[in-house]
Amino acid sequence: MKISKYLAFAFAGLLMVSCDEDFDDWASPKSYPQEEAITIPGYSATAAEGAVIDMAQAPASVKIVDLAGEALPEGFTLQNIRLLATPEGVEGAKETEINLADDGTVETSVLDALTIETFGRRPVQRVFNCKVLVDAVKDGQAVLIDAGTVKFKLTPVAPDISKHYYLIGGIAGTEWNPTCTTLPFNHSDKDIYDDPVFTITFPVAEGENWFAFVDDVTVEKNDWSYVYACAEGNGKNGDTGKICRRKDLTTGDDGSFKIVVEGDAKFVKMTIDLFDGTYKFEKLNFGEYFYEIGGESGWKTPHALYGPNNDGKYLGYYWLEGEFKFKPNKDDWNGDYEYAGDNKIADIGGANCPDPGAGFYKIDVDLQEGTYNLTKVESITCVGVHNGWNVADAAQHMTYNSAEGCWELTTNLTNGFKFAMNDDWKVSWGGANDDPAAYDNITQNGGKDLNVPDGDGVYSIKLYLSHEGANRVVLVKQ
Repeated sequence: MKISKYLAFAFAGLLMVSCDEDFDDWASPKSYPQEEAITIPGYSATAAEGAVIDMAQAPASVKIVDLAGEALPEGFTLQNIRLLATPEGVEGAKETEINLADDGTVETSVLDALTIETFGRRPVQRVFNCKVLVDAVKDGQAVLIDAGTVKFKLTPVAPDISKHYYLIGGIAGTEWNPTCTTLPFNHSDKDIYDDPVFTITFPVAEGENWFAFVDDVTVEKNDWSYVYACAEGNGKNGDTGKICRRKDLTTGDDGSFKIVVEGDAKFVKMTIDLFDGTYKFEKLNFGEYFYEIGGESGWKTPHALYGPNNDGKYLGYYWLEGEFKFKPNKDDWNGDYEYAGDNKIADIGGANCPDPGAGFYKIDVDLQEGTYNLTKVESITCVGVHNGWNVADAAQHMTYNSAEGCWELTTNLTNGFKFAMNDDWKVSWGGANDDPAAYDNITQNGGKDLNVPDGDGVYSIKLYLSHEGANRVVLVKQ
């Protein structure tokens, strides 16, 4: 009787509101009102047992909400149960609407996806505060019922992942020691649970190369049983496979990895995915050149970076303006490298490297480390006998001509001069092969002081910088 009187009062109020406003057709059960929700005494939600969820053990669906009284009062038809979920401890977080089944259940994957999107994959219990709304119909009118609040708590499923991983074993620079940290794997700047993939590129010798890898846990415990192993068994790894700790091996051996080189590689790239528990190997022979391409040329002209030692380390000097990326081949995009965060690059199909700001740059790439580094060339000084070898002489600063792609200066010259970057001798160019007249081969590797080609006098100087073996200077006496 009390509930009936309450409902009569509530609906009288609703009808009065309808008379004062434009009429809305509530006949459609899928059209929900925007006015304030009513409450029904004795009809309220409580968190069900399933509202605490560990995704490692969760069923396909869970019951989040129990509704006291179980059924709506006579005359009501249930249309939908909704949660307005707000993550706890997230500043400025917005509500997310979640639809429940009539019995208060929801697919567990829906809650897991929301938790991961909001908090990430780290396996820590997360809390959502939820307002429970029930959409119903009474006498052809849509009614919104406030059924109170509940919480659900969810822990995403994820393995324990360390912040650092290290190669150990018979590879140069390492040793068979569970605390060896001399060869770290590379990782992006993302949270390790959002990006569980680590990579390392390391040199290999002809014949058999044996190794394993460890993490922070192994190093701390100094325990061989925590060394990571090849799940297939000692030396039985393929190009891809599964990883585990030695203590979890079922093969009865130590599960070390083996790469056999028969003239087909100088380096190997190893990728480990700690979510999937997998490894992948790629044999590499780094080419002599690696290429930058980007907005400075409208993505049309590749610029060569030179790596004389075929070790994946490249250097070049170019004007950059806009986003860019790198690629191993001049004439195609196969295997191109994208931005992997914080001066890191990888073949991940990701975003372009960010615009560093228009300017002339020294570009260093290290594919072993998966990194690139840009040093802006603020100045080039023509320094020598003519200015008392003053490397910071502003009067001898050259001007960059973007149309011709060269640094220019007209000045008095005599025998004995070089070109220095950023008012410092750290990077300077002279004649290659100890040749003071090597105008077509200017090098930064121990370059010789240059001589003038046509005697002392005023010269127009055009210095073209790109990479070793292609740097040159054009001197024209005025």
